[in-house]
Amino acid sequence: MPSLRRQAPPTTPAQGRVDGSRGLAAATELPSLTSLRGLAAAAVVLFHASYFAANYGGAAPPGLWQRGYLAVDLFFFLSGFVLTHVYHGRLEGQRRWPAVGRFLWARFCRIYPACLFTTGVLAFKYALGTLFLPPDVSFKTQLTAALLLMQVPWLDSVALNGPSWSISAECYAYLLFPFAVPVIYRLRDSTAAAIFGALLLAIAIDHPFIAGEETRTCGWGALLRALPEFMSGVIAYRAYASGRWRGIWQKDLVFAGVVAAIVVSLLFDMPDGAVVLLLPALLLASVANTGRAAGLLGARPLRWLGEISYSVYIFQNVAFSLLTAACAWLVAHGLDGSRLAAVAVLFVIASGALVHRCIDVPLRAALRAGFRTS
Repeated sequence: MPSLRRQAPPTTPAQGRVDGSRGLAAATELPSLTSLRGLAAAAVVLFHASYFAANYGGAAPPGLWQRGYLAVDLFFFLSGFVLTHVYHGRLEGQRRWPAVGRFLWARFCRIYPACLFTTGVLAFKYALGTLFLPPDVSFKTQLTAALLLMQVPWLDSVALNGPSWSISAECYAYLLFPFAVPVIYRLRDSTAAAIFGALLLAIAIDHPFIAGEETRTCGWGALLRALPEFMSGVIAYRAYASGRWRGIWQKDLVFAGVVAAIVVSLLFDMPDGAVVLLLPALLLASVANTGRAAGLLGARPLRWLGEISYSVYIFQNVAFSLLTAACAWLVAHGLDGSRLAAVAVLFVIASGALVHRCIDVPLRAALRAGFRTS
């Protein structure tokens, strides 16, 4: 297990571990953000598990988790931030097509295996007659879009594996990323700050005016949600890497204050836009912290949760559908209400861990090995 000591982000290849196969510097890991990604995935699962238990086990409507869907916004910020940490040195001043191709292939290897497996399981369930779609939804259209990761913005609803909408939306960010990063790094600090402010303003406006979670998970509304948050993460990393204000962000008091502000905003039903604007602060307070928060976020269980988070997120609908068949038995044996929600969360995480270990990791490695030998 790597040291939990906070490491400054590399600013030159000499500060990173050299990848001898390509002569590129491999960025150091940001363990706090691995854990933060795991916590975000857990929040989404808790959101869905709460409604699952309310529908099948007589649980009360979800309280704090009723807006767990906002953790997806944290995913977008995190993705822009972490990808910039890993790739900006490789792409800056290197806008050759091979460098772009390597980046896009790496992203494909990362997201597609678990997504393809999940789509295959759902298609199998549909063929068996155990998966039902709304009568006005074409299974063929949904399946084609899912296989191509083209649900957003072309479908009016994502009925086959709903969580994959965010992966589809993020694919557009991946296409922009290799060209946007060099441009962003050539901007003046004042210009980058102005763009960051404009993006945050667009994000704050987007959430209350594009009403309804359904509107923000399909069509053009999904792209208006994903792209500004992803690009905000890119600029946030530039600010973090510069070292400015790090003396503030690294304090435990700042981390605790940001977490408290988010919790209070949720408890007092603040607008979604206000909560989402706190997420970049949570990201910076997590990654820069050098106190007890860094030790907490670097704990092995949270790191593990972060490592399996993608498989947990993308496979969760299948896991919930499998658990539905056992709900009557579980409730009859006293596992109702919040206990059913707890069972659902554990089952979803265990299922995601299995997909991660048996499907995602080996297929990802095989794809990358095939690309290197081709």
